[in-house]
Amino acid sequence: MNKIVKLGSTALLATILLAGCANQSDNSKASSSSKARSGKLAKESSKRKESEIEQQKQDSQSQAASASTEQNAIDADNAFAELEATTQENSSTTKDYTASSSYSQQPSSSQTSDSELPPFDGTLTDFLNKYGMTPSAYKVQHFGMSPMEALRSTPGILETSGEIQTEGGY
Repeated sequence: MNKIVKLGSTALLATILLAGCANQSDNSKASSSSKARSGKLAKESSKRKESEIEQQKQDSQSQAASASTEQNAIDADNAFAELEATTQENSSTTKDYTASSSYSQQPSSSQTSDSELPPFDGTLTDFLNKYGMTPSAYKVQHFGMSPMEALRSTPGILETSGEIQTEGGY
């Protein structure tokens, strides 16, 4: 009987030990898979934060570019208005001088046209690159035309979209 009890208690002890070891290996597997999952989650979170930061950078660059474009448009409008005011001022000064002078000039029989522009290859881009202004602005500055006269005497293909809109508004 003693042998049976010893044998039974040894078997029971072996079963308990094996069950404990098996449980411990399951726990280590669970622990390592938990660590792997948290590592993946940390990487995904890091990637998500990086993409959010990149998106914010792109948004701020887009807003800056938009603000710059709007400012350029405002500057162009202001420059044209200033040019128009200066031309009207010069035109009124010329009229005053002509009215007070006893000498009157004969009006020219031909109006200024694009054939009197300086040499260029016929495209707006080439004219802008060579002279730094549109043909209409060139006519205002160099031929003393009013902005309206310059716009009307310039063919549409040599006008910017803003000049075409301005001409339509007169």
